[in-house]
Amino acid sequence: MAKKKKKKAVKKNEALTPLKIRILNLIVIFFIVITLGHLGFVGEGLFNGLSYLFGPIMTYIGLSLVGLAFFMSFIKGELFNPTSPEAVGTYMMSAAILIFLCFSKNGQGIHLISQYIAGKMSFKGGLLGIVLYGGLSELFDALGALIAAIIIFMIGFIMVDTKLYLRYKQYREEHPLPEKSEEANEPKVINHQDEPVINKVYVKKKGPKFFDFFSDQEEELPLFPDEVFEDKKKDMPLEPEITSAFAFNDQTERLDIVDKKPQKAKQAEKKDSIVDVPMPHKATSLAHYQLPPVTLLNPIKRTKSSNEEMHNAKATAATLEELLKQFGVNAHVEELHIGPTVTKYELRLEIGTRVNKILSLQDDIQLALAAKEIRIEAPIPGKPYVGIEIPNKTPAMVPFNEVFQLSKKDPTYQNVLAVPLGKDIEGNIVTAELNKMPHLLIAGATGSGKSVCVNVIITSLLMKATPEQVRLILVDPKKVELSNYNGVPHLLAPVVTDAKKAAGVLQEVVKEMERRYEVFAENNQRNMTNYNKYAKKFNETASEDEQKEIMPYIVVILDEVADLMMVASKTVEDCIMRISQMARAAGIHMIVATQRPSTNIITGVIKANIPSRIAFAVSSSVDSRTILDSGGAEKLLGKGDMLFNPMNASSATRVQGAFVDDSEVARVVEYASSQMDATYEDKYVNAKEASNEKGSSNEDDDPYADFDDEYEECRDFVIQEQRASTSLLQRRFRIGYNKAARIMDQLEENGVIGPQIGSKPREVYIRSYSEEPIEE
Repeated sequence: MAKKKKKKAVKKNEALTPLKIRILNLIVIFFIVITLGHLGFVGEGLFNGLSYLFGPIMTYIGLSLVGLAFFMSFIKGELFNPTSPEAVGTYMMSAAILIFLCFSKNGQGIHLISQYIAGKMSFKGGLLGIVLYGGLSELFDALGALIAAIIIFMIGFIMVDTKLYLRYKQYREEHPLPEKSEEANEPKVINHQDEPVINKVYVKKKGPKFFDFFSDQEEELPLFPDEVFEDKKKDMPLEPEITSAFAFNDQTERLDIVDKKPQKAKQAEKKDSIVDVPMPHKATSLAHYQLPPVTLLNPIKRTKSSNEEMHNAKATAATLEELLKQFGVNAHVEELHIGPTVTKYELRLEIGTRVNKILSLQDDIQLALAAKEIRIEAPIPGKPYVGIEIPNKTPAMVPFNEVFQLSKKDPTYQNVLAVPLGKDIEGNIVTAELNKMPHLLIAGATGSGKSVCVNVIITSLLMKATPEQVRLILVDPKKVELSNYNGVPHLLAPVVTDAKKAAGVLQEVVKEMERRYEVFAENNQRNMTNYNKYAKKFNETASEDEQKEIMPYIVVILDEVADLMMVASKTVEDCIMRISQMARAAGIHMIVATQRPSTNIITGVIKANIPSRIAFAVSSSVDSRTILDSGGAEKLLGKGDMLFNPMNASSATRVQGAFVDDSEVARVVEYASSQMDATYEDKYVNAKEASNEKGSSNEDDDPYADFDDEYEECRDFVIQEQRASTSLLQRRFRIGYNKAARIMDQLEENGVIGPQIGSKPREVYIRSYSEEPIEE
């Protein structure tokens, strides 16, 4: 029976004549053409079906290759064999390409298949590609899936041309490699001092070209052409040749020193240590100022990504789903993001589930997971998910060097006022553009990372901007946080540590703002950016005496505004209000930091005019609402964990702040200050001290110092009119009752008028300007 079946099969194969084979090939080519051209209902349906299975890209490529194969078989009159090694190799290479096309940063695992079928996600590799990628990534992770795809592609490539290895073996038999001698193993050092100059160049050793193994040529290809050094080949001592089966391309090697191990050892040692950067020479002008290099910062210590974190995150996701199910909430973890400090689980709730229901389970979730703090974001802006942020067991530090170097890839890096703050949960760099904020409020409890954040901002400005571009005014009432920046050429005044003098410096900043607006008005410009462009263009043709001023940005940083409010609350609040309301167009930006986020420090006036805010860990939700107008900061973990809410943002972003070490700051400051001495401006250095309007405990302080100008005018008026009352001063000078009453008290204290006696008018003691005040 078996013999009869074999005979029947042979007869069927013999029945396929060349004419029938060509007809079948034409039919296949016809369907391929109508599919590629979307011709009619049949062509459109076939293309859509194949695109769903293999993706649109591979549909075009695959149909073109299949059409070419059938066309070649039509010419030869042979039936296309789909099981030949060449065909199987093509299938494997196509499968590998489908895996590459389906690689995505959004996720991995088998659940991607269901999302693709449901139409929630799209992949260029089609259903077959996502099935292969989903299965491999579930078994070997995303990186393992890519490695498997590369191996599959290489195997398929070898199967397409099975004669490749045989040709290479035959070629190597005809051109054997030179044998290595014992003397060749020793490194050779050649003295080139007495040799011709031509011997000091690099010698190119040309090996066989890669595509020579795909041709059937029998020519011999010399490994070393005789035209290069024909006369000196015998006398020139060459280093031992190191060849490899994959060394087909041209190689460039030097002849003098072969031993490279000591160099590698030195490089490895340098990676673990800070590069010794020489201090630059004194800059003759601001134009010759050099920015500090990145090598001044501590080297980045690479930490291997642990699979244990991924397994723990997946186990927590399963526990979370089971826990919510026990409370009657059906939810599925769609995505999870492992950040430096916390892991964010994005859950899709079942239709009909109220968001408030999962919010009410926050304490139960925290208890079940034994977490320190959890934060629920319901819903996530722009996504149909609810986010649950759970702290990692081993939080990772974000070094400033890494954040600063990664920020160079950001489009905002060209902006000198764009400072990197840290990384968000998804590992992206979060940048704050001070000129777009335009002012920033930083608040948090003691030890939460507020001062480190301020140091990161200042260090970023020093490393990105020259003193010609940005100038700084630093106020540090605590006297220990910012004092190490003294001497930096960016400063307009030494670091202000006296709270009374700080209020006077802020008043000078307000005057500078008003002066800039006057200059803008004279030149018909609206802001500093347009004015600087106009001034640079004008200076190109103007003489030296007619040169216009190029204005730098001014960044005012108040490290602890609570101390300033205690000393001169009215003056400080008024200055902060005027700067935050008007200084943006003048190129003046302010950063206000405090560790007392209470309403008497962060007043409504300050909050209304500083829309961009950073909240570090606080003790209560009341403090969080004071900073952000919403809760959430009380759930932060400290040590740089922050909520960043820039202007016009729909919600706050959780960021792990970058950490800059004191030694890094010291090196950057030393590098900057060694080039140029700080040029302070007298108006900031000699700013008048301002005191609290409520009075001062020191007897030498004048509690009426703010009203000296009005006092002189009021005194002259009282002496001239020979009568004095609070209402009279209000009407005459158009001032408020409080100011008028205080001037009356001051006049009485200085002996100009007498005390108040019942309803009688006050007596004026001085009859004329020549008389002295009466001393009691």
